[in-house]
Amino acid sequence: MRVEVSGLDEVLENLNRYIVDEAIENKALTEAGKIAQENIKSEAPVRQGILKKNIKLRRPKDGQVIIHTGGAYHAHLVEFGRSGGSAILKNGRKVTWGPTFPNPFFSRGYEQSKTEAKQAMVDELKKGLGL
Repeated sequence: MRVEVSGLDEVLENLNRYIVDEAIENKALTEAGKIAQENIKSEAPVRQGILKKNIKLRRPKDGQVIIHTGGAYHAHLVEFGRSGGSAILKNGRKVTWGPTFPNPFFSRGYEQSKTEAKQAMVDELKKGLGL
């Protein structure tokens, strides 16, 4: 699962006027990513477990921070839901499962964090640039 942050383009375009060290930019992106990560975790439909523990933040590279679900192989099934079905296993046993409704926790958490994450990024950049 991949989420791209939009709306930060204007902030980054304005930064072209300043010479920004890559370390300052990465710190600002990491701070914004941490806020988004925490909001996504708070929206996860479980109190604890594999899904919540595996919402990870990957360090920024080339102006990107990636928040992903790591080892929670089933996160897409929670986010987007699934239809019911059945399968016959190699041993001949039939396995059936029912449908699940979408629970877009990742999207909700991301949307709720956008404003706060942008502000955290701006604040960190100002601090790093001494403004």
